[in-house]
Amino acid sequence: MAAPATLALPVATRMLLASDGSTTVLLESLLGRRLSVRVSLQHRVGAGQAPPQALASLGLGPEHTVVERHSVLVTDDDEVVSRNLVVFTAPPRGWSGAADDAVPLGHRLRDTLTLQHRRLLGSGTDRWSPDDEPCAYKEYLISCDDGARLYVHERFDPRFVPLPETV
Repeated sequence: MAAPATLALPVATRMLLASDGSTTVLLESLLGRRLSVRVSLQHRVGAGQAPPQALASLGLGPEHTVVERHSVLVTDDDEVVSRNLVVFTAPPRGWSGAADDAVPLGHRLRDTLTLQHRRLLGSGTDRWSPDDEPCAYKEYLISCDDGARLYVHERFDPRFVPLPETV
């Protein structure tokens, strides 16, 4: 059974946060629109510079180097729906990991028939920039059939993924 705080969330928000499937597909279904990805920053960093939760979920130590990718999912009108952080050591087969690829990761993996499993690590409330409003977030680990693993942290624009007024 869901925790009482989770039950207070709107149904669509609860479904999005609890799902272990493609967040992009769920967002597109919720909005009735296709989304694309725009990468704002992608670079290699020492593991010590990456978020501790990402390193722990990927099973990496401080001696590793990771790719840290900051992106947004946007509508065709360039409205930002989510702000995303993806951390990985190497891209899975079927996804180049290129910063200029406008196809969302979940779509790319599905389109290339990459078998994958998503394990939800957490969800709740965070802050939406630039307004610093409360927003919903989720984080999960994608494990692919070729052994590649990706940590994903997504924050959702509260206009599209609402929270109760009391949060």
